[in-house]
Amino acid sequence: MFKVIAISALFLVFTIEAANLACKFNSNTVAVDGACPDGTTLIGKTCCAKDDVFDVDAHTCSSEPMPAVDGYCPFGFILVAKGCCPNSDAKATEKK
Repeated sequence: MFKVIAISALFLVFTIEAANLACKFNSNTVAVDGACPDGTTLIGKTCCAKDDVFDVDAHTCSSEPMPAVDGYCPFGFILVAKGCCPNSDAKATEKK
C-alpha cells in the first residue's frame, strides 16, 4: 500500500511541475477526447506542435508584461510567469 501512495505522490509532483506549460503560438487544433494528432502535445484544451511547447515559469520579460486573458496572449506576445510579453522582450530566466 505504501508503494502505491509513494508512486501516486511522485506522479502528482511531476504533474504539478509540468502544469505551467504553454504553446509559443496560438493553435486552432482542438483536442478530440483528450487526444492530439502525431507531432503535437495537449496543452489545456488545444494541441500544440511539440517544438512550440515551453515552460512559462522559465521565461521573464525585460519590459512590463501585460495581463494574460485565460492564459492566452495576443499575436506577437508570449506568455511568461507574470503575463504577456512582446516576443522581442522575452528572455529565459537564469537558473540559480
